[in-house]
Amino acid sequence: MKNQSIREKLVLIVEDDFDLLWMIQKLLTLSGFQCLTAVTAAQGVEAFSRHFEEIGAVVLDLSLPDQSGELLAKEFLELSPQLPIIVTTGFEDREQRRTLEEMGIFAYLIKPFDLTQLVDTLKSTYSSTAP
Repeated sequence: MKNQSIREKLVLIVEDDFDLLWMIQKLLTLSGFQCLTAVTAAQGVEAFSRHFEEIGAVVLDLSLPDQSGELLAKEFLELSPQLPIIVTTGFEDREQRRTLEEMGIFAYLIKPFDLTQLVDTLKSTYSSTAP
């Protein structure tokens, strides 16, 4: 990854709950991140394809209307194995969590989560992936 500050990093948020998407985007923007948003897996793939070189992290809901977030995470990681992906879910599933961690997911957050926890987790992705 290019050596960029947090303010120069782009975060792709894929979340089908419009209210939560808006809150996450607002908080991340106020915290100095640039954001791309998508409400479906298809939109997420399109945004990822267009901004592949710029995206520094992904916040990904596991329950999307058109495809599972787990499959989408796998697609992203196949294209960019070092990409930090933070998955969010309303239902804790230990088996799924273990599978995701084995795939290389950076973090697993259970809704409702503290939005400041998300910001701190994103900041830690950049410090852990810095050259």
